[in-house]
Amino acid sequence: MTAPRSPRPHSLLKRLFIAQIAPLSLVAVVLLVAGSWTAHRVVERTSDRLLAGATQAILETVSVSDAQVTVDVSPWSLALLDSPERDAVFYSVREGDRLITGYDELPILSATGVDQPSFANLTVRGLPVRMAQQSVEIPGQPSPVIVSVAQSLDSRQASVRELNLSLLLLPGLLVVLAALLIWPAIQWGLYSLKRLTRELASRSQAGATDFAPAPINLAPRELASALSAFNTLLASLERSTSGMQRFSADASHQLRTPLTVVAANLDLLAGSRRPWSKADRRLLSDSKEAIAAMSRLINQLLSTARADSAPGLNQADIGRAVRIAVESLRSSLPCDAVRMRLPKGMVAVQGDENLIVEQMINLLDNASRYGAPPVIVHVARREGQVRITVWDHGPGVDDAELPRLPERFFRSRTAPRASGSGLGLSIVASMAKAQGAEFRLVNRARRPGLVATLTYRAA
Repeated sequence: MTAPRSPRPHSLLKRLFIAQIAPLSLVAVVLLVAGSWTAHRVVERTSDRLLAGATQAILETVSVSDAQVTVDVSPWSLALLDSPERDAVFYSVREGDRLITGYDELPILSATGVDQPSFANLTVRGLPVRMAQQSVEIPGQPSPVIVSVAQSLDSRQASVRELNLSLLLLPGLLVVLAALLIWPAIQWGLYSLKRLTRELASRSQAGATDFAPAPINLAPRELASALSAFNTLLASLERSTSGMQRFSADASHQLRTPLTVVAANLDLLAGSRRPWSKADRRLLSDSKEAIAAMSRLINQLLSTARADSAPGLNQADIGRAVRIAVESLRSSLPCDAVRMRLPKGMVAVQGDENLIVEQMINLLDNASRYGAPPVIVHVARREGQVRITVWDHGPGVDDAELPRLPERFFRSRTAPRASGSGLGLSIVASMAKAQGAEFRLVNRARRPGLVATLTYRAA
C-alpha cells in the first residue's frame, strides 16, 4: 500500500488574492457576455434597417408604362449598403414569377412582407447573405411586384468584432487595475503575519534552540488564539526537552565517578605482584575494554546533550579546535595515525569552539576505529566558507548505507560487532545543525576510504 500524500502547503496571500479577483472576473465575464449579445442584436437591427431602406428605395422607382412594369435601379438606391468591407450586394425585381431585373438566384420567400419587409438568411453564390424582401400591389397588374435585396455578412461581423473588442478592453482594464490595487492591499494586511514569520525564522537561523514564547502582539487578532496554543506547546516542549537533557547529563556525570573508580582498581590489580593466571588476565583485559567502551558511551551521551542545547554562535578558531582534538586522542592513537593540513594563521568561523572540538574527536575516532591510517585532516577556506575534510584509507561504506550513517544508533554492517555505539556520527550531524553548518559523508572517488566534510560560514 502506498502512503497517503501529505497536503501541499498553500499560500495565504495567493488565496486571498484569488478570492478577491475571482468574483470581479466573473462579473466582468457576465458583463462581457451580456454586452456581446446586446452588440450583436444592435448590429443586426441596424443592418436590417439599412436593407429595408435599400428595398424601399428600389420600390419607389417601380412604375407602369404601357401595361408593363418598369424599374430604374440607380446606384444611389444601394448606396445605403456601402461599407469599408465592400460587401457583396444582390438584388432582384420580379412581377410574380417573372424576373424583371437583377439576380435570379434570389428566391421568393414563402411569406413576403407587404407593409414591412421580410428577412431571411441564405446562401447566394457560395456567400452567406442576409436578404430583405417586400412586395407591392400595383393597380391593373395581375401579380404583385416583389423586390429583394441581399448583402453579405462581412460588415456585420466586422462591426460585432469591433464592439466586442471595445467591450473586452474596458472590463479587462478594470480587472487588471483592481488586481494591481488589491495585491499590495493584501500584502499590507498580512504584514503583521510576515513580521511574526521573520521573528520565528530568525530563531532557527541563530542555531541555538529557542523555546521563548512567540510575541502575540506581532500577530493579527484572528491568530491570537492559535499563537497562544503554539506558545503553550513550546512551553511543554521546553519542559520535556530540558528534563531529558538534565537526565542525560546527570546520569552521565553520576556514572563517570564509579566507572573511574572501577577503571583505577582494575589498573591496580593488573599492576600488582599477585600471580595471575592467563584466564584471570584475560578477564582483567576484557573488563578494562568494557570500562573504556562504557566511558566512551557516557562521553558521547554528554556530547549529545550538549548538541541538543547548543549555545549561541560566536567566533571559533578551526585550527585550534583541530589541534585540541588531535592532542586529546594522542594516547589512544599512534603518533603518525593523523596528519593535519592546516592553513597558517587563524581560521575563524561562526560556531562554538567546544562543539567543533567534540565533532573532530568523534570524526577522528570513527575514522581510526573503522578505517585505516593515515587519517587526513584538511582545512580550506573558499568563498566565505571554511571546509574541514577528514578521510581515511579504510574500505569505505556501502553507498546504500551512507544516508543512514548520521542516524542515532545506526551501525554499518561492515563495522565490528563489539565496537562503537552508533552515536559518533549522529553527534557530529546534530552539532553541525546546531551551528548552521553542513555535514556530508561520501566514499572516496577512486581510492578506498570514507570522506567526512564539515562546512562552516567564515566569520
